[in-house]
Amino acid sequence: MTRAAVSQTNRAARVVTRKVISASKADGASESGLTPLIWNQVLSYGTDAMITVALAGTVFFGASTHAQRGNILLYLLITMAPFAVVAPVIGPALDRLQHGRRWTMAGTAIGRAVLALIMASHPTDLFVLYPCALGSLVLSKAYGVVRAAATPRLVPPGMSLTEANARLSIFGLGSTLVAGGFVGVVIKLSGSYSLGLILTAIAFGVCAFFAFRLPPQVDSSVDAPRHPQEPPRPAGQRPVPPLARLQSWAKRGFAEHMVIALQGESVLRFLSGLLTIFLAFYVETTAHGVQAALELGAIVGAAGAGNFLGTAIGTKLKLHRPDIVIIASVGVAGVSCLLVALLFNITLAVAGMLISAMANALSKIALDALIQRDVVETLRSSAFARSETFLQLAWVVGAGIGVVLPSTHGGAVGFWVAGVIVSAVAAVVVLRYRVITRSASTKEWQVRPGGVGQRDPRTPEGA
Repeated sequence: MTRAAVSQTNRAARVVTRKVISASKADGASESGLTPLIWNQVLSYGTDAMITVALAGTVFFGASTHAQRGNILLYLLITMAPFAVVAPVIGPALDRLQHGRRWTMAGTAIGRAVLALIMASHPTDLFVLYPCALGSLVLSKAYGVVRAAATPRLVPPGMSLTEANARLSIFGLGSTLVAGGFVGVVIKLSGSYSLGLILTAIAFGVCAFFAFRLPPQVDSSVDAPRHPQEPPRPAGQRPVPPLARLQSWAKRGFAEHMVIALQGESVLRFLSGLLTIFLAFYVETTAHGVQAALELGAIVGAAGAGNFLGTAIGTKLKLHRPDIVIIASVGVAGVSCLLVALLFNITLAVAGMLISAMANALSKIALDALIQRDVVETLRSSAFARSETFLQLAWVVGAGIGVVLPSTHGGAVGFWVAGVIVSAVAAVVVLRYRVITRSASTKEWQVRPGGVGQRDPRTPEGA
């Protein structure tokens, strides 16, 4: 019986492996070079999950509820630290590295491998773990920025940017589950976080190897247009106020419809942070033992399933108007939160988590496609760096509100706060979008200095 079971398991594993490999090559992805990028994404997501699991026990698990709230707030501040480097420094630097993306992606993996080995040699020293974890997060975000900027060069004919991004994401989600579960089992059986980090370092090395094997068209040609420079300020002109300079930097390369889309996805990311943290504390406050484990598992499962379903839907959609998808996702999420608040129970809370996760996943895919389509290549890396910074900031703000909301007053409180905020932003986004679409009916879309595609973004061109 044992041999038969092992044989059937091996046969099933081979079938699944063949289907996964075939899916990565489908629709011309192998010929265009998208398939190698998919597998590089698989390794990158998987190694990120491995390092997260290996470090999971060092932040706040096992503390009292009061201490957990304080530690989570500290963790939220720490997660924002890398973005102080990614947006103003790494993004513009990567804009200037149009030729050499393979080396850059491999370099981020090698850097993370070195940091994982350092953490493996000091598994209990927080003064080593925290700086190394932050450095690893910075390099991970840098990889994500380069990967997103390079994706349009590898999309096969007939596949939209939305479909390509969704395919990359769904393979990445699968590798996150497999790799995170694998290293978790290894740590549980061995009792050694160092072993988990050493395996993670080896996986980062494999990721670097596959980055070098990406097709040459990932890079721009050597004679590609250079990064546009800001025009010098005329002599005698009054200096621009700091706030105005910050706003100009934040919107550099973004047309109005892209700003609106980013605002829509930001409020969905805010919703994700709020519901994740608030519901975790709500369950801890109101349930105990097996019931608490089941409820928390249902919430986490709903978040994961929603993310997977939203990404899977994105693989099937040929979207020519990604901004409409984002606006619709915000509206659906806002209405669902208000309905859960009115009729609150834990089952509806799980359903609300599922819907918000689906909306967030689909909206993020659409936002990436919009940036890839309408921002010129010489500004695309910094545009992605800024968008990721805004989205992470939105998640942190939402999670911070989730920490301070009183979970003892019932779970409906969190959904009322979320529903009112998301619905209000949805109304503002719809009104702003109607204004610019009416303006576009009589003139071309207004494009901000710094460079975006000059065509009308409403015109369907492969996205």
